[in-house]
Amino acid sequence: MKKVAILLPGAIALMMAVSPMLAAHARPINRLAQVPKQEYANKLGLTDAQKQSMKSIREAVQKDIYTNVLNDGQRAQYDAAVQRGEKPGKMMRSLNLSDAQKTQIRDKMRSAQQKINQEVLTQAQRDQIQQMRQQRRNRRGA
Repeated sequence: MKKVAILLPGAIALMMAVSPMLAAHARPINRLAQVPKQEYANKLGLTDAQKQSMKSIREAVQKDIYTNVLNDGQRAQYDAAVQRGEKPGKMMRSLNLSDAQKTQIRDKMRSAQQKINQEVLTQAQRDQIQQMRQQRRNRRGA
């Protein structure tokens, strides 16, 4: 159960990050899906510059995954799913990623998150994230 609790946030982040892939390939951003991100950004007090830096890092990793991890068939499936307006989780499951691809994606996402933590967020914001995570854990455990 602990493994699931540890991997679940990464899997969610992976789905969120890989889903839009590239601005050129992505569907228009779903405003409902952005609400939690916006609330999170507001709670952390992110500046516009920080938001832009985070967006740039995410877009770069999405492009990298799209170009270097997915094969031609998966890219075609992804593009078709985007056109149909499928949800990110369903879209990613439909790609039938190999274990190696899942590992590559997970590693790239972790690397991007570390880059955001180290280069974009302040120490106070990192502390606040830790506090928010702990509160979430306490709510789940209670």
